Amino acid sequence: MDNKEHLETFTIQEKSTKNKLTSCLCTNLLTILTVSGVILGGVLGFILRGVREEKWTEREVMYINFLGDLFLRMLKSLILPLIVSSLVSAVSHLDLSLSGKVAGRAVVYYMTTTVCAVILGIILVITIQPGKMGDNSSHDNQNHVVTMRNVTTVDTLLDLVRNLFPPNLIEACIRQVSVYFFLLFPIFS
Repeated sequence: MDNKEHLETFTIQEKSTKNKLTSCLCTNLLTILTVSGVILGGVLGFILRGVREEKWTEREVMYINFLGDLFLRMLKSLILPLIVSSLVSAVSHLDLSLSGKVAGRAVVYYMTTTVCAVILGIILVITIQPGKMGDNSSHDNQNHVVTMRNVTTVDTLLDLVRNLFPPNLIEACIRQVSVYFFLLFPIFS
């Protein structure tokens, strides 16, 4: 009888431990998956670097970079709707007398940070001068050879999939693209 009671308490403790573990995994699933994805990406990067002794070609790097590019485009496309919806939700839960004050402060804060960002950007562009590559006199004497990249069917399909996820949803809705058809051979009737 004593062994039977001990066994029952052990199974009850085991069930409660399993429930606690399951509950902990369910509440922290996103964090666990994010951390494991970062670790897996780092391990995969080290493995891919060590697999080849010669340097990766530009096309192979583009193929590997494709999934990361898609992921970043999806994240960029989600930023604006998430911010707008959270702002609308936050303002709707505020008291009406506070909404005007909070909105005014938010506009002033936004304008101040935007002006600071523009000033900082101008200062950095003037000091760093991106796009300028070293001394101009050495580049003037060299003959610049422009190589055209061969566009394959895979490149076209990857661009098609990449363009399914615009980085800015508002720009994608507003921008108009004109397509012109040129006839190579005249049609005589």
